[in-house]
Amino acid sequence: MKFETNYHSLKNGVRVLTIPMSGVESLASLVLVRTGSRNESPEIAGISHVLEHMLFKGTKKYRTSLSLASAVDALGAEYNAYTAKEYTGYYIHADARHAGRAIEILGEMVTSPLLMEEELKREQGVIIEEINMYEALPMERAEEEVENLLYMGNPLGRLIIGNKKTVAATTPETVRAYKDKWYRGGNVLIVLVGKLPKGERMELLENAFGGLPGGKLEQFVVPGAYGEERSFHLTKKTEQAHFAMAWPGHSLDNNDRYAAKVLATALGGSMSSRLFTEVREKRGLAYYVRAGHDPLYDVGQFVVKAGVRLEQLGEAKRVVMEQTATIGESVTESEVKLARDNLHGRTVLAMTDPMSVAQYYGHRTLLTDKVLGIDETLKALDKVTLSEVKRVAKELLRSELCRSVVVGPSFVG
Repeated sequence: MKFETNYHSLKNGVRVLTIPMSGVESLASLVLVRTGSRNESPEIAGISHVLEHMLFKGTKKYRTSLSLASAVDALGAEYNAYTAKEYTGYYIHADARHAGRAIEILGEMVTSPLLMEEELKREQGVIIEEINMYEALPMERAEEEVENLLYMGNPLGRLIIGNKKTVAATTPETVRAYKDKWYRGGNVLIVLVGKLPKGERMELLENAFGGLPGGKLEQFVVPGAYGEERSFHLTKKTEQAHFAMAWPGHSLDNNDRYAAKVLATALGGSMSSRLFTEVREKRGLAYYVRAGHDPLYDVGQFVVKAGVRLEQLGEAKRVVMEQTATIGESVTESEVKLARDNLHGRTVLAMTDPMSVAQYYGHRTLLTDKVLGIDETLKALDKVTLSEVKRVAKELLRSELCRSVVVGPSFVG
């Protein structure tokens, strides 16, 4: 599988990645900004996410959130935004006939948001309710808290959404200052995937995004680093205990990330994986149990999570630790092949959707300033050997490196 890619820059340094897809009549337009929660100080925790919300609350041309929403809805498009630890994304996936309009609207949002005080006050209430919602979801809390534990003492170890105090303290001035610092030049990447607009695409993009200040690609404020704490119990009245375990993983520039991905898939990435078989199928201890490896710019994380009956938490954790401790010796060639084939197939399926292609290429290009083709990724995954998986398992999944979080009543653990 191979895509034609074209990577260049606008006059102000904003990067552009275009990828044509044959046989589709839509265009996925994605704007990525290389900033997220890892660029925030404790005093402004959550401001990346606040700014993401505020870009939907009116621009110079679309003065209200309703007029902006109506403009996109008139296209019959899918649109949304998201904030992560290392980037923020805004997208419109529309009929290719409306490509120019979709790009123009995204440009308005990113270059000319009003950031009105009354809208900010209203949105602060919305985000605080979003925080309340996440606090009530123990499955999500377990994974968030284990990441916070893994990176404790580093900006990566804070919730992306921030906290109620910092969200409530946000002002139009702090939001605008944060936007002016990071939403500029090479720190912004525009990704267009699908049926590309004909004619002067660069002129179209210059008109839409040329208003952003110029600048180079900015480095993250603080390098990624791991904390020292090893366990945490979040006491919460629940009918089910949720636990997560995390180990330091590999970064985006480490070639061992491919073996780590295959390892995670063999361990807990499918219904035939070790953990699914041992924890759910053989013992009936959990409804869900999963493993995954997530590479970040300069660090990474290997996470296992599960939800179990309160009285069986101890046994479930024991089985998980047993499997993670022994897989470096016991994983087989057939398990590695199955994991490779599973990853290859799922990746190919995902690449039939323009937005999935935009996010796959966009996230990596934004962070590394290099275009890594899907064909290169598939080849790298297909070449992962049993010996590489065993070595990476022994290096990563050491008991002394494990961080563990439990979300549930105080009497379980």
